[in-house]
Amino acid sequence: MEKVETIKDLAKVLKNNLLFFAILAVTIIVVYGNIANGEFLNLDDNTGIIYNQDLRDFKGTLNNLSLGPIYAATILKLFGLNPTAFHVGSIIFHIIDTILIFVLAYLILGKKEAVVTSLLFAIHPVNSETVGWISSRGYLINSIFIITTLISFVVYKNSKNKKFLYTSIGIFTLNLLSMRDPWSLITPFIIMALDQFVFEKKIEWKNIKIYIPYIIVSIAFVLLNVVPELQSRVEVLETKHYLDVEGATPLLNRIPYTITMATRLLVFPVRLSIYHEGKVITSFNYSIMVLTAVIVVVTIIKLIKKNRMLAGFGMIIFLSMLPSFSPILIAWSIAERYLYIGSAFFCMIVAVLIFKAEEKTKMKDLVSVLVTIILIFYSVRTILRTNDLKNSKNLWYATKKTAPYSYRVYNNLGDVYANEGNYDLAIENFKKSVALRPGYADAIHNIGFSYLQKEDYEQAKQYLSQAYQMNPLLYQAAYKLGFISYKEGKIEEAKQYFEECLQLAPGNADCTRALLTINQALEN
Repeated sequence: MEKVETIKDLAKVLKNNLLFFAILAVTIIVVYGNIANGEFLNLDDNTGIIYNQDLRDFKGTLNNLSLGPIYAATILKLFGLNPTAFHVGSIIFHIIDTILIFVLAYLILGKKEAVVTSLLFAIHPVNSETVGWISSRGYLINSIFIITTLISFVVYKNSKNKKFLYTSIGIFTLNLLSMRDPWSLITPFIIMALDQFVFEKKIEWKNIKIYIPYIIVSIAFVLLNVVPELQSRVEVLETKHYLDVEGATPLLNRIPYTITMATRLLVFPVRLSIYHEGKVITSFNYSIMVLTAVIVVVTIIKLIKKNRMLAGFGMIIFLSMLPSFSPILIAWSIAERYLYIGSAFFCMIVAVLIFKAEEKTKMKDLVSVLVTIILIFYSVRTILRTNDLKNSKNLWYATKKTAPYSYRVYNNLGDVYANEGNYDLAIENFKKSVALRPGYADAIHNIGFSYLQKEDYEQAKQYLSQAYQMNPLLYQAAYKLGFISYKEGKIEEAKQYFEECLQLAPGNADCTRALLTINQALEN
């Protein structure tokens, strides 16, 4: 392997592998190409893009100096409300990430292993959610910063040139400033694991001084951004996603589930799902999860003596999804998009093991055979999964099979039917959602809205009032109740609802127009 100790060396690596990068790009385009003409999904794409008026204020978005919104606002300005533009952007970001993963693996393992690692990462089925769901684009952009930070650090370790250490710290700082994403805080932990287990033969406490700048920057970010937003994040989880933060499963009980699900999704990426919920976990199921988690942890610990590098990679997989292990519930226990960075290190493990198997068995072309088999499986599974992600109907039909007891699945499927004008089928699915989660105000609101669409005002008012009482932050219910009151000739009551709507959602266009109409009616 060529030594990479300068910028010129890095440039040489990039130049010498341009043809392979083209192959990576073509592979990704072929496998993910069917998502290019996909639609926006009724899963955060609505609130995050379609109805997000802040993104229409391009100048205001630029002034906010946050890269994620700036990117989305730029796409909207150039291409309008065009999902294809967002999908193509995500595919391009994934290509960039994959090339960077090749460089990282090249620096750590060598070219042959880097080729296998990047090919596997390019089309690993667990990454289909991150690439195929428009609202996951933040993970793709963030990963560019994270991987580049790691590359700079690895070059520093190889060259001992502190300029690369400062570059790594600078990129990490820029990542936090430009993305403002707490998920970026996984980076210092990954760096520590890389340093102590991949590069060092034993724990080197003196290296702590290297980590101090990353830690200081992280603490400053937490104090200035995370702590002020923490309560807001908890409120969003409670009010928007109806997550019982206080009554959540204790951390020690969640850990086996998270480790088991992450392992299964990486090793056997067959049963993919946007939601991993609703399944009743029996004592036997949980015992298996505990056993799996113990096996994974013990394996990593044992590898510290036998193969520190593989132990380090294994640790990094779980360090890359640290928010899922937070004592305070700030993220889901598992989500496929959380594994995007971790999947790269899993692919490094697979690459190392495949080459070791060929070396040990002395079977010629074993690497080629095994990699080809895996790539065929990955390609087929990813193509099928991206087809699920092409539109909301496909997604929720597929998710109903993998998470048949998820209350959110039926609510979202009801939305699909409502948009098609099939209100009876929509109501049926919304009611299934409520049956699974009686306190789910969104689904109750949607039942009321469906009755409103059918002009059954009595039923609509009943369900909308119930939803509004259950979740007083549901401004959509206030608006619709105001509309019904207006239709019933109760002008003062309608005005009160519209005013409440504006208090909950200042500047809301529908409520503003409605209140203007009401005031004109009262004046006349």
